[in-house]
Amino acid sequence: MFDVNAELKQFKPIDLSSIRQKLGQIPEDMQNAIELYNKALEDVAGKNDDMAIIALKKAISIYPAFYEAMNLMGVFYKSLGDEESARYMFNKVIEMDDSSIRAQQYLDMLDGKDDGRAAGGKKREKNPVVSWLSRGLSPEKTTPFYLKYILGFVIGVIAMGVLWLLMPADKPLIHISPKVDSSQQIQVLKDDNDRLNQIIDELRASLEQSNQKEKSLRDELEQYQAWSRTLRQLDSLAAAGKYRDLVVEVERLEGMPIPAEIEQEIMLLYESSKPKAIGQIYESAKSIYDSNANNKSKDVYKQSADEFKMAIRIIEELDDANKPNNTILIYYYGAKAIALSEYPSKDEAIQEALDIFNMIIENYPNSDYAYYSKLRINEIESGRPVKP
Repeated sequence: MFDVNAELKQFKPIDLSSIRQKLGQIPEDMQNAIELYNKALEDVAGKNDDMAIIALKKAISIYPAFYEAMNLMGVFYKSLGDEESARYMFNKVIEMDDSSIRAQQYLDMLDGKDDGRAAGGKKREKNPVVSWLSRGLSPEKTTPFYLKYILGFVIGVIAMGVLWLLMPADKPLIHISPKVDSSQQIQVLKDDNDRLNQIIDELRASLEQSNQKEKSLRDELEQYQAWSRTLRQLDSLAAAGKYRDLVVEVERLEGMPIPAEIEQEIMLLYESSKPKAIGQIYESAKSIYDSNANNKSKDVYKQSADEFKMAIRIIEELDDANKPNNTILIYYYGAKAIALSEYPSKDEAIQEALDIFNMIIENYPNSDYAYYSKLRINEIESGRPVKP
């Protein structure tokens, strides 16, 4: 039987500081992948399924041989009822590492077989990430500089292979015949040199293209990480009940190149927070409005009007059943603040306020605020200032 909850508890965060102490410096890509893996575990614990999947996908894309992350994603797919995706992940681990015990055990459990583990009896297999690091990054307990030399050797072998394949089958790499005269020998050397220079140019262009692609991927990763931090900050605002601040921050992001997956999460937060933000926006707008009772500054009235306009815009996006009880208050005080702000011009502000007052009279004819709106209209039409 596949006990998803028990298997999820088997996965523990990877201690980066401990790995650095044992192995010295580790590659930045590996570090980023591990951080995303640890973030996914936090999201799993917090029941934040979508963010956990996003983090795991990104970790695996950064480090395709991250078997621990792939196994975790398989178990997580199983917890969501997506057994086909779970099998795919476990089979992928086995294809990449045929010695993977854990992935095979998970497949056996999906098939209803005995996984061969007594409860609490078998010691958990060594973390494959740590094993990979130990094999690839820490020979003779020194820093991993030798990997660069191995990489250089491999590239050299590949380059020689490319040269060999590109040369005609019936002609050696450099042909110097003792039977030809010096001019012929020089021409042969020149021809060989031209071919080698052409190959070098092609390899150099290929290397430049690879470098540009790597830079593009790194830039994309950095942008993704930056937007992930923004999403976490918005999550924190929602968790703290600061819905007005969340709405304001999201609207500031309009038009920016947000990654599609993160933009979807941001818009879900935004849409769910807007109805809750109306009351907070009204309190902010009314507080600014009341604070200006003595000074009657047009700039302060404009600040209040901007807040009221934000609340009115959100209200008009909601259906009638979801509109707040204080809707009429927001319209009435919003119209007064707009008229008193005289922004962008006195005539434009007065016209906008008149439209709102008339809407109140039409939609709420029997309310006190319909009566108050008529008084404000009379003030405007008689050339008197609107009563604060």
